[in-house]
Amino acid sequence: MKLPVILSCCACALAAPSLVCSQVLMIDFGPTPVSGASLTNSPYHSADTAFTGTFWNQVEKVDIATGSLNWSDGTSATGVSINLGSVVSTTSTTINLATQPATSSALGTTVGGGIYTSPSVGRDAIFSGTAGSTSSTGIQVGGLAAGSYDIYISARNTNATGTTVYSQALYAGVSSSAGNFDFSGYSNKSLNYSSTSSPTTWTEDGVYVKLSISLTSGDYLNIASAGGGQELRGFLNSIQIVSTSAVPEPSTYAFIAGLAGLVGTVYWRRRR
Repeated sequence: MKLPVILSCCACALAAPSLVCSQVLMIDFGPTPVSGASLTNSPYHSADTAFTGTFWNQVEKVDIATGSLNWSDGTSATGVSINLGSVVSTTSTTINLATQPATSSALGTTVGGGIYTSPSVGRDAIFSGTAGSTSSTGIQVGGLAAGSYDIYISARNTNATGTTVYSQALYAGVSSSAGNFDFSGYSNKSLNYSSTSSPTTWTEDGVYVKLSISLTSGDYLNIASAGGGQELRGFLNSIQIVSTSAVPEPSTYAFIAGLAGLVGTVYWRRRR
């Protein structure tokens, strides 16, 4: 490779760090591990066909401590943790992180085809409460780097029956410290579906939502799902947290600059 090409690559890495350093945390809720073709059958894989990450963190009803999560490429998500919570109430919108979701279920008895074919990340879920009760399910993610993130969320009760409209309202927000959070004022979108629909493709605002969030250093990312329509319980099937503005550590810049300098020295010596 000639010097101008090498230096161009280094310059690109410095000018567009998000392209070389973006990270994706993928979370599959429920008891069924993801495998085979389902590893790339997801909202973000559909939205960005160049994305090839395949590592899913399987989460049921237990918090995930730092050191136990991985990025989509399988490398350790150092310092990142997940705290699960819920609330069973017709009036409260505060997720209690001391109360884990009560149920982790494979679901799929009503809708099990298309994008929900087992072991799809959109089929199984975690939730709280019994049919007819009102509940919300949430998670708090700590340890993410400061920057901007797109959050892809799928949420559906694939066991639902009947012909009326079901709804899931999805929320994402930020808190400066760990602890219970009220999601009522957060950015949000809703998914509305009938119990019989079994789509074959992932469509934004049809079977998943995308919410965008900015974090400063030390912030916690909070996500919640609340029910609506005939389904009053909040379900979480999958979440993909995509960094859109990750910046390399200073050491990365130093390495790239040093590499460019070394290549330049060798190049000009050979020219002489």
